[in-house]
Amino acid sequence: MNELKILINDYFKSNNGKFTKDELRHKFNIKGEQQTAIFNCVLNELVMDGCLFFDGKTYRLFTNEIGLAYGEIEVNKNGCGFVHTKDGYTILIENCDLNGALDGDKVIVSSINSKRKDFYSGEVYKVLKRKNGFVLFEVIGNGNNASLVPYNSYNNINISLKKNDLKDLIHGDIIKVKVGTKSDFGEYKATLESIVGHRDDPDIDIKILAEKYEIPIEFSQEAIKEANDLPKEVTEKDLVNRIDLRNKDIITIDCDNTKDRDDSVYVEKLDNGNFRLIVNISSVDYYIKKGMKLYEEAKIRCTSHYPINSCIPMFPHIISNGICSLNPNVDRLTKTCDMEIDKDGKIINIDVYNSVINSKKAMKYSDVNKVLNNEFVEGYEPFVVQLKLMKELSDILEKDKIRRCSLDFEIADIEVVQSKEKKPIEFKKTGIGEAEKIIENFMLAANTAIAEYFSWIPIIYRTHEYPDYNIVENAIKLINNSGIKIPKVNSLNKHSLKQILDSIKSTDEGEILKTILLKAMKRAKYDVLNCGHYALQLANYCHFTSPIRRISDFINHRIISDTLDGKIDSEYFKEMEEEAIDVSNCASYAERIDIDMENEARLMAIADFMQGHIGEEFEAYVTDISRNGMFIITKSNIPGKVKITDILDDNYHFDQEKNILVGRNTKNKYRIGNKIYAISKDASKENRTINFFIPKQKKLTI
Repeated sequence: MNELKILINDYFKSNNGKFTKDELRHKFNIKGEQQTAIFNCVLNELVMDGCLFFDGKTYRLFTNEIGLAYGEIEVNKNGCGFVHTKDGYTILIENCDLNGALDGDKVIVSSINSKRKDFYSGEVYKVLKRKNGFVLFEVIGNGNNASLVPYNSYNNINISLKKNDLKDLIHGDIIKVKVGTKSDFGEYKATLESIVGHRDDPDIDIKILAEKYEIPIEFSQEAIKEANDLPKEVTEKDLVNRIDLRNKDIITIDCDNTKDRDDSVYVEKLDNGNFRLIVNISSVDYYIKKGMKLYEEAKIRCTSHYPINSCIPMFPHIISNGICSLNPNVDRLTKTCDMEIDKDGKIINIDVYNSVINSKKAMKYSDVNKVLNNEFVEGYEPFVVQLKLMKELSDILEKDKIRRCSLDFEIADIEVVQSKEKKPIEFKKTGIGEAEKIIENFMLAANTAIAEYFSWIPIIYRTHEYPDYNIVENAIKLINNSGIKIPKVNSLNKHSLKQILDSIKSTDEGEILKTILLKAMKRAKYDVLNCGHYALQLANYCHFTSPIRRISDFINHRIISDTLDGKIDSEYFKEMEEEAIDVSNCASYAERIDIDMENEARLMAIADFMQGHIGEEFEAYVTDISRNGMFIITKSNIPGKVKITDILDDNYHFDQEKNILVGRNTKNKYRIGNKIYAISKDASKENRTINFFIPKQKKLTI
């Protein structure tokens, strides 16, 4: 089939003309039902891939000369489409010109024009291939008399459902439909996939996001049965060939509201002045074996998701919060990374083994921070000395990060604070205290030690490639052109980047500038090929410390367990490498989905909150500038947009070279980092949009 595909494609490249299907069938000597079926399939694939264009009668090579373009469309939350073509340029499609195209579809674009050298627009001529065709609608009315309104206004598509699909629907239902072909009446035929929930359900927002990103919430009955059949406590037979650490004052330190505790720590000072750091990670792979439904469903999920103070787990809660959670005062099976660390923060000895622990206390970050600040916290008295020792080791590890020039791109997250009724009431940045640093540094040490210790077997690495310094230079130029002063550097490297990051750390615009630089870096990802981790400045790094919520860690545990048990040979290596490659790709994709989902969940909550605060004035900072306006974030951590037409004191234009907005009459300038005062204009929870305007009597602080 692939050979025929190449032959046909090559034929069109060397014969610039139009050919009917019969002419092509004759040319390639296609005979019989089987050959004809393969031939038809190949032609269809070449059309779907944008290699050939079919006008309904004849096929021809898809080239720019035919006045059309092929690509994947990205539809943003404002309803505009952007078609990214195979030739590397982008075409803007207004909402009214989408012609039924949905985000991720493969489309053909017509009526292409260029108002400027770098700007193209057009309209969707035809949807060639749906990404999945799923759209959410809200039901207005009941039964056969119901009408359907797209849940997101930017999915502006008219559909028709069979009456049988409508009869059981009630007003307020949110439904998922699969959009098919266009009918003769201009509507798109669709089928009802599922009822997601009702708009008044307390968890409807999470269900909607899970449907959008195709994240399964429910586990199969087979997986649930497997989970329920697992032991609820550790037995004597589980302790065979395990090191007993139950006599040590091992503790867990985690978020205040966490339920799944997959890591625990212990530190002691050795006679030679070095530190012994013991990191124990839950042995999830002891209970979840290959071949189980739980194993397969974890590989589908790849990660746990935590949108708006909720959890969509990778494993059922009975596992993640039960037998695999390192809860206090109960025996738990773990895999231990036992390290000796010298006074300079170097790991000089590593041992990895299966163990059993009994955590002496489940600690909260907030309480540990109080203890380290010499405040009294009831119940923590027996652990004060060890916590101070942990702080001492963490400080040493922090200095080692500085010595090796580790780059800090960490951006504070926005936490949604909810009322008892689960309504958003506040949005605050999550701070990183000493307790958080301790666990971060200890997990970093364990992940590094594991990657070094097992570098000879096919584990999944956490990699971060060297950046394209040209792109980084453009980001720095953007910052400089905006009028923000950062250190001048002769050449870009890890040292100069660290100098820039350190210089902006304590400024008002620090997080804004760090975000610009972060976008210029390549994404960290999972890979079986180790290229090191650029930002951390580590030659070997993997994820090992969260097997409850990350598939990469879970698979690494499985590989390490088999290695420790001596179950490795060349055939095993080959099998595990194949699985590790597959998991790496899925895990990297799932991570991107997780970030998008959590950001969208946060925007939903913020927009919901802002619907009750329209017309109020907010102090804010400009985070980005574009030809259409500017993006801002308020001091109360609410992101939004100010359209260029909503700056009311003047008519503004975009100076692309300086990346600023300039008033045509007043010559006022808006730059990244400016402090402004803006008034909330509108907000849509469904569309995840928050818009502001700046009145004529605006206030601008340079």
